[in-house]
Amino acid sequence: MKRVLALLLTVLLSVLANPARAATVPVGGSVQRVGAYTLYFGIVPVAIAASAVGSHSAGPRDAHGLPRGDYAREHHLLVAAERRRDGERVTDAQVTASVAIAGQTVSRTLAPMSINGMMSYGAVFVLPGPGRYVFTTVLRVPGEPKSIVARFAYTLAHDP
Repeated sequence: MKRVLALLLTVLLSVLANPARAATVPVGGSVQRVGAYTLYFGIVPVAIAASAVGSHSAGPRDAHGLPRGDYAREHHLLVAAERRRDGERVTDAQVTASVAIAGQTVSRTLAPMSINGMMSYGAVFVLPGPGRYVFTTVLRVPGEPKSIVARFAYTLAHDP
């Protein structure tokens, strides 16, 4: 169950180095090949992730230390990246994600998280209700001359 949730959680990155470039990046699915990397994205309601991650609970702050918004509407975005040449998981990236919510762009720095001994990056976003949310993620990998930019769509089908 934890492995399935970890895969489902694999999520997105933002704080755009070049907004014009990001706007031209096509929206992809939960697994994307971008340059020399394969990216895995997942998003799950925090209430479901709580049992797998353990640090998500209905306290005054979320698992990443941000003031809690609306626990019932919080969703955990998770992103993992691996090098295509050798399948090695990226463990030292700086990852950001942004999404338009209620007419405003909300950006987060994704925190490094070890899940089942594998590095991923995650953050919590409060999604106000049903709809399609397009996340733009940016990975900055040491030694890479350019940031890795990808867009991922998530459809929230119902109110919590």
